[in-house]
Amino acid sequence: LKARSVQRWRSRLGQLPPGCSDLDTAGRATKLGLEGMGSTDEKMMGKSLFCLPRRLFVMLLAAIALLHGVTGLVHTLLIKELPGEQGAAAWQSNDHCVGHSCHDVLTCKGTRQASFHTREVLELIGNTVFGYWGLLGALHGYTKDLQWFSQYLFGFPLFLFLLFLWDGAYCVVCGEYPLNVIDEALLWKLPNIPVKEADKVGLTEAMVVYPVGFTNRLVGRNVFLLYTVWEACWGFFLAYLANQVRLHAQFTSSGLLGLGATYDIGDWRESVALARSRKVLAGGYQGMVSSDPVIVL
Repeated sequence: LKARSVQRWRSRLGQLPPGCSDLDTAGRATKLGLEGMGSTDEKMMGKSLFCLPRRLFVMLLAAIALLHGVTGLVHTLLIKELPGEQGAAAWQSNDHCVGHSCHDVLTCKGTRQASFHTREVLELIGNTVFGYWGLLGALHGYTKDLQWFSQYLFGFPLFLFLLFLWDGAYCVVCGEYPLNVIDEALLWKLPNIPVKEADKVGLTEAMVVYPVGFTNRLVGRNVFLLYTVWEACWGFFLAYLANQVRLHAQFTSSGLLGLGATYDIGDWRESVALARSRKVLAGGYQGMVSSDPVIVL
């Protein structure tokens, strides 16, 4: 009777679920899928970008990816076009070929926007799904979710490289730039960077075809070279972000040296004192139960 009363008290205090003993706590954690959770001190995780705590950095990165994916999907569903699509004048042009009404499949006209659509769709869906997993992993220490987020970030530069080859082949065969090259190299959200706003409006609202020579003269620079430099820089930066997420997942589950969770020795005495105080409180509750075992809980 006393043992059952103590167990009921501890379950009420949140220390032990009803019907479980201390010995099967690890088994329940494994069944619940919590075996990948770590407990390394946050101050031992290191910093990202030389200033931000790594856990906070990963959390912000995942939140930004999730927000970008969700807002892009909502925009697509409401406006019925992907962010960065060409303007109304281009859509009304006879040379505009996209969707179910386009019967030119493997032609320059039919594939002008194909790489752009592929990148936008996979990026929005991927950011939504993996950004959500990354945010959960950073908040709660779920190592598996952090690993999924890291693998997604590592895989995206490879995806960009395949698109680069696709766009390069299109330029060589068709003698014009696909929409993905124009969008990535010129249509930045920053005002007058890398080209003037008037040029951006002309590219999106008036032009449907982007001949290589004419477009280079219009903006005053080699567009494909700018596209190459941007994609290379973005790919390396994504690889850095992926490595930061990977390190956070590794430190969370295995510690700094792979030997288990790592703690700050300066906090050891505080942790011991806190554990002792909890034992004292638990002993006080057990004394209350043993002195009056007929209390109705």
